[in-house]
Amino acid sequence: MILLRLRCSLRLFLLLLLAAPATPQVTVIVDGKVKAKLGSDIKLFCKVKTLELISQVTWQRKLSPNNENFLTYSKGEEPLHLTPFGERVRFLGNGDLGGSILIPNVTLTDEGTYLCIYTTFPSGTNEGEIQLSIWVEPSVEVQLNPVLSGPNPDVIAECVAFASKPAANISWNTYGLLYTSKEIPTQHPNGTVTIRSQLWMVPSPGLNGHQATCLVSLPDQIFEKYTNVSITNIQYAPQTVHVTVQRVKEDPPSIECWADGNPPATYTWSRENGSIPNDVAQVMGNTLHFSRGNTDYNGLYVCEATNSIGRNSHSVYLYKYSGAIPHCYTGLCIAVSLLAVLVIIAAVCYCIREQRNKYCREGDREVQTPGTQEERERVADTTSQF
Repeated sequence: MILLRLRCSLRLFLLLLLAAPATPQVTVIVDGKVKAKLGSDIKLFCKVKTLELISQVTWQRKLSPNNENFLTYSKGEEPLHLTPFGERVRFLGNGDLGGSILIPNVTLTDEGTYLCIYTTFPSGTNEGEIQLSIWVEPSVEVQLNPVLSGPNPDVIAECVAFASKPAANISWNTYGLLYTSKEIPTQHPNGTVTIRSQLWMVPSPGLNGHQATCLVSLPDQIFEKYTNVSITNIQYAPQTVHVTVQRVKEDPPSIECWADGNPPATYTWSRENGSIPNDVAQVMGNTLHFSRGNTDYNGLYVCEATNSIGRNSHSVYLYKYSGAIPHCYTGLCIAVSLLAVLVIIAAVCYCIREQRNKYCREGDREVQTPGTQEERERVADTTSQF
């Protein structure tokens, strides 16, 4: 009876031992997620950790509805490329422990899930899964379109990140100036995305010449690009027109005209009584040059600055003296000036003398104090004591 119980216990122990899961003898090691830039060569790493006999390495792509074998390798044989895609792939392993592959010049269609499968004896097949993502660097462009000056915000500039994968992030730096931005995405059939970021600001004439910077980036800092732009597209009519007269020694004068406007202004000169004959003066750009032989400069000259937005003008009156001031007239002026100075000096002296006399008379009144004869004699006696 006791022997029968021992046999039953031994059988139960053997059954439990056989039913227990065996410790894995094969481990396939891969990089779970791999990112590759479009057009680059990418290595998909795969190796196995085992003491079992390796019979074959197989690479598959996960497709729907069935996976696709594109490369197999057996030790001692050449790799077998099974598909057109497999023809592009290069096997890097030796069939023992290493089974990595290289995909040259990756394309967007190469993105997907790959399986590295080891067949060993006696365990059979074991696999590792790799997720390959292809990222596309965008081409970046900053566009400036003409904007009329005005009080309301408008699109000053656009920063465009063309056909990136994944979609790009775009930010602006206007160095302290107020702005808002708006992003407009466009999805393309191949999976890339174009992002157009609009920079909104108040288009005042003073905005021209200011700097702005567009930053385009992709997630995980795999791509960053800064693009600087000078704002030059705010259009406005010519502002205040400036006119200056220039003359060097005895050369004929010239009149220069300048006005701030965008687009740049063109300049037209006219005279009060009409156009300016060529023998009187000639226009060169924004400057009116008078002819050397001409002596009739007198008159009102008008410069008009014009662009496609509007116009503005300014005038200047030129007068040429007929000759030098006569010497006799100059001498007379000097004589009159000296006489005027002498008269002023005499008047000042007279006033000073009159003022002194006035003070003296007031002093005499204070000494002649009214009273009796006896009081006046006391005053006289007192005065004589000094």
